[in-house]
Amino acid sequence: MLDQIITSTILILFLLLLSVFLEKRIHPCLKYALWLLAVIKLLIPLPDFETQMSVLNVIHPESAQHWFLDNGSASLPGTLPETAPEHSDSAAADASAFQQNSGQNASLQENVLQEKAFSENAFHENAFQDTSIQESTSPAASFQEASSQVVFFQKITDILTVLWICGILVCGGIFLWSSLQFQRWLRHNRIFTGTYMDRLSIYEVPGLGTPCLAGVFAPAIYVGKEHPFDNVQLSYILAHEYTHFRHRDHIWAAARCICVSLYWYNPFVWLAARRSASDGELACDTGTLKQIGEANRISYAKTLILAAKNLSQPANTRISGYRTGAAGGMKEMKRRIKLLKNKPRTRRITLAVTLVLCCGIIGCTYGSAANDNRGSTQVSPELTDTVQANTQKTESESRNELQTEIQSEFKNTIESEIDMKTETENEDEPESASPESMVYQNITLYRAPEPDHVCIIVQPSVVRDYLDYYYIPSGSAQDQLQSLMADTEPDWQKNEDHSVIAGKNLKETGYQLYYEDRIYMVFEGGYLYTTDVDEERGVVESLVRNEALCDLVQQLLSENLGYEPVDITQIHDIVSAKLDVCSIFTDWEFYSQTITDQDTLALFEEWFRSARYILWGSGCGNENACLELTLSDGNVIRLSMATDSCSNFGVNGVYYDYRPNASWDNTSFYHFFDEIPWDA
Repeated sequence: MLDQIITSTILILFLLLLSVFLEKRIHPCLKYALWLLAVIKLLIPLPDFETQMSVLNVIHPESAQHWFLDNGSASLPGTLPETAPEHSDSAAADASAFQQNSGQNASLQENVLQEKAFSENAFHENAFQDTSIQESTSPAASFQEASSQVVFFQKITDILTVLWICGILVCGGIFLWSSLQFQRWLRHNRIFTGTYMDRLSIYEVPGLGTPCLAGVFAPAIYVGKEHPFDNVQLSYILAHEYTHFRHRDHIWAAARCICVSLYWYNPFVWLAARRSASDGELACDTGTLKQIGEANRISYAKTLILAAKNLSQPANTRISGYRTGAAGGMKEMKRRIKLLKNKPRTRRITLAVTLVLCCGIIGCTYGSAANDNRGSTQVSPELTDTVQANTQKTESESRNELQTEIQSEFKNTIESEIDMKTETENEDEPESASPESMVYQNITLYRAPEPDHVCIIVQPSVVRDYLDYYYIPSGSAQDQLQSLMADTEPDWQKNEDHSVIAGKNLKETGYQLYYEDRIYMVFEGGYLYTTDVDEERGVVESLVRNEALCDLVQQLLSENLGYEPVDITQIHDIVSAKLDVCSIFTDWEFYSQTITDQDTLALFEEWFRSARYILWGSGCGNENACLELTLSDGNVIRLSMATDSCSNFGVNGVYYDYRPNASWDNTSFYHFFDEIPWDA
């Protein structure tokens, strides 16, 4: 037990330090996954294996157990084994064992007397012994003294065990009671409002401070009935909680409660539970942005700030139940906002160092001391030498094989994460070039921006892996963009619900600009809009005009990508509608179906040409489905259709709601494509 406390504490300290130092250097999802090492160590009884790397080779506190092993009985064959404090027989049985050996020849008695001096030294060094111990005059006296110490330490062990079990019952009972009470309150006050992605039920609950995902076996999304969110912000909240569900964070919340209950006496376990919950929120933010699109990063951050203002419980109470929340304390929220603003860039060298460190900490904390002989009976030096000579090779080979197998398995796991998370570095291409890119109109679009370059964020209306991509011009075009961008100095004003945009009746162009870690939304008329977080004024915003810059960007997009604004009022006389889809509802399989029924096409024309413009875009899985409308004049218009419950579509980054008077339900549209096997 003491060894488990030492090694688990060292492992947790390592993970806490790693979480702090890797805050801005590694992908949040991978950093969150490292806490699995602590869960395995704390909850799963792994097979014991010896290793020279174990910290127990260096850190092994002296105890009564070791003192007893080094005194009197250790050199007598058949007496108490080394594990006497935990596995000893009764005192009567021990005395009987001694009597059976008291008839040994004189040489055995000499061995006992030779160890007498060593016994006295160890006896005085032990913190639990009486300093007034008198010298033993016989093997029987030495044995009786040792036996009394065993009984004493066994009583102490029993008392500590009872206290430990009581702590588990109290701590675990509090967690379970609070969770059951919260679930009971939700059941009695919730109002069903629909489902999200046809997988999670959505409920409104009066008086709920922050939206959350609650429940272990039947999780659901709960939103306060008096929530301050508009429809777009609410879609971000639902996407956030759905990401918690995909990450199985409601299960990890339960695992944290179990760890804290079992190790209630260890303050570092409490710190780890809180830090891992915080890292889980960072990973959830990253996953949510992947779903709603990087272009909505600022709007999403504002939604989190708004949720934090309405939070009614402190952050450190969120580990006391099997639920997750969209908001934390304001201190934690500032940390999340900073990482949303400056997304960590994972580099190979960082991952390589992390891999080496994790392999090292596994060897240091998962294994036992290499020369740990506890649990076996000591014999005479001659017999020990013989046994060691016969078994040294076998034990060494066994340890090496087991250690190599575990390290190899963990290395393969981490390397698979490296392949999915890192970006390929190339001297001839932007550093962001990676498998997470796409070729559109013979131009490579990237998933990450290039530092010190003006990057153009686009959302082409085709089926793609992600919502938005970066088009990075090079050469003289890049020089012109940077020169014009230098003239765009933000004019910061206090943000009062997008006050500089409200009333101007501006419409988005469908693309955004990224430069020097800042995103600019581009509106018609050459306007560039951006926001920031000021420590004193909170959220601030800026709207400046640079027509020359916007004209150059639109020229590059038109000439190289064919990426131009589309007038939806020109949707008329549709002759065919082809839907391409590859989403979670098709089990990520690609399907396509073409409709030529005139009644259906006439309905589509009525829906789409009169759709209502959506300010601030959308993030409803629009990258997973594309509707290609062929008109009678030969023109083709492509719409990026929402694949969740929203009834909207995008046209090259500009979004419209085609059923503005209906509830969030687009099943009426997808119902017409009956040849596609929907996994609803």
